[in-house]
Amino acid sequence: MRTLIDPALSLALFFLAALFEIGGGYCIWLWLRENKGAAFGLLGGLTLAIYGIIPTFQPAHFGRVYAAYGGIFIVSSLIWGVIVDKKNPDKYEIIGALIALAGVMIMFYVPR
Repeated sequence: MRTLIDPALSLALFFLAALFEIGGGYCIWLWLRENKGAAFGLLGGLTLAIYGIIPTFQPAHFGRVYAAYGGIFIVSSLIWGVIVDKKNPDKYEIIGALIALAGVMIMFYVPR
């Protein structure tokens, strides 16, 4: 029996997970590297805990979900860099992200 994956829903879940993982990590970064206070650390920890829950809604096994998520994380990290850090990716980062995204599409969305 094949499980049908709704690409729009699963991509939304992947990008939501990335937002929570990157946002949580960023809060901890601010706490420890920028001395922003323990509230940032606590918020980061809570956000990372929520991130850990989101992938459980994906209709695949753990290994496939996290392998595919890795590519989405790469793309999301570059987007975060543009929006939050005001750093544009260079052409090699963009090429690498597109390769990772192609891997996501093959691993997660090609019917078995």
